[in-house]
Amino acid sequence: MSRNDGLPIAPLRNELDTVPQQKDGEEFLLLHDTSGYSENMLLIAPHALLLCSLFDGKKSIEQVQDEFFASFGSRFDENQIHTLVDALDSNLFLNNDRFQRRREEVDAEYLSLPIRTAVYAGQSYPDNAQALRTFFDDLFREAPAITHPSLPVGIITPHIDLQIGPEVYVPGFQCLKNGEFDTIVILGTSHYSSEDMFLLTEKHFETPSGVLTTDVEFVRTMHAKSGDIFSKLDIAHRREHSIEFPALFIQYLFGNEKKIVPILSTSMEQYLIGNEQPMSSERYRIFLDAFRETIARLGRKVVFIVSVDWSHVGKKFGDNECAERILPVVRITDHQHFQALETCNYKRFYSLLRSSKNASRIDGFSCITTFFDLVKPTSGKLLAYDQWHEQERESGVTYASLVFYADSVSEFGRSNKT
Repeated sequence: MSRNDGLPIAPLRNELDTVPQQKDGEEFLLLHDTSGYSENMLLIAPHALLLCSLFDGKKSIEQVQDEFFASFGSRFDENQIHTLVDALDSNLFLNNDRFQRRREEVDAEYLSLPIRTAVYAGQSYPDNAQALRTFFDDLFREAPAITHPSLPVGIITPHIDLQIGPEVYVPGFQCLKNGEFDTIVILGTSHYSSEDMFLLTEKHFETPSGVLTTDVEFVRTMHAKSGDIFSKLDIAHRREHSIEFPALFIQYLFGNEKKIVPILSTSMEQYLIGNEQPMSSERYRIFLDAFRETIARLGRKVVFIVSVDWSHVGKKFGDNECAERILPVVRITDHQHFQALETCNYKRFYSLLRSSKNASRIDGFSCITTFFDLVKPTSGKLLAYDQWHEQERESGVTYASLVFYADSVSEFGRSNKT
C-alpha cells in the first residue's frame, strides 16, 4: 500500500491469536498465526490491537484515524498506522492478496503429499523417537489395568496439549490395549475448517516414531458410498492436533499393526439452537449410511477414538468473568454431561447442551453425536477428568477420558464379549 493511495486497509486474518507478554514492565500482546501459514510473531501494544479491530477492508487510514479518535479519544498519526500495517503485511497477518497467494502455495504443496508430517513434534511432545518412547513409558508405567467383561467399542479422549494434561489420555487408551479390532476410526474436532460437515483424508500420519498407515481403501469406499458428496480436499488436516495427538498413542501401543481412519467433524452448533437435530440433515444421514455400508463391504473390525476437549471458559473464549470463578460451576455441569453419557442417555446429554445453548463451549458435540448415532453404545464409564486454568489469559479448558461398551453383538461384525 503506497503512502498516499487512500485505499482501504485489509482486515486482520481470523486465524490470529494473541498471548499476553510483558516487556520492560509494560503489557504487550504477542500476535501469531494458529493456522501456520506464517511462522512469524509480532509484539504489539494493546491499543494497537484496538486500532486493528477497525481494519475492515473498507476504511482508509484517515477514516480509521477518525473512528479511533471518536471511540477512544486519542489519535494515531499516519506514519504510525503505515508502520503497523507494513509490519502486519510483511508477517502475512492481513487478509489481502499477498496472504492469499501464500495460502495457495502452502495448500498446493500440502495437497500433493501422500504423508502428513508431524506438526507439533518438539512443541507439544518430544521430536526424537527415543525421547518420545520414554515420554510414553513414563506415562503408562503406573497406569492400572482396566478390565471389563465386554470389549470397548470406543473411547472419548482429550486433544489438549500433551504438555498440559497427558495423564488424562492414559486410562482411555489402556482400555484399548486388549481390544479385537484392526481399524481405529479417529473422530476429531475440526478447529481450522468448516468447509464440510465431515473432512476425511487419505494421507498417512508421520510421527517421530515412523508412519502410521491410513486405511485408504476405507476412505475411498466411504466417498464412493456417499456419492462423493463430501470434500476430498484435506487442508483441514494440515495443522489439526485432534488427530495428531491420538495417533501418537496408537503408534506407541500398537506400532503400525493397526490402520486408522482420520475424520474431522465440523461444528453442529446450529442443532443446539434451532428446532432441527443432526438427523434432520440429509448430509449427516448420508455419512452414517456410507460408514455402515463401508463396514459391511470391507468387513473391518472397528473401534472409535472420539478426540474432544470439554468446556472452554473465561475471557479468552468470550466470557466476561475470569475462568477462576467459572471453573467450579463448570465442574458440576461437566459431570452432569458425563452422567448422561455413562448411562448412554444421549437424549439427556443433548437436552443439557441444548438448554444451555452449549454455554461452556464443549468442542466435541458433533463428534460425540456421530459416535452415538453410529455405534449406539449401551454403557459407559468416566475414567479421568481434569481442568486447566490458564491464569495469564484468565481462561480454562476441561478434559476427560471415557470408555463405552455395547451389547453382545456389535454392528461392526464382532462379538463384544471377552
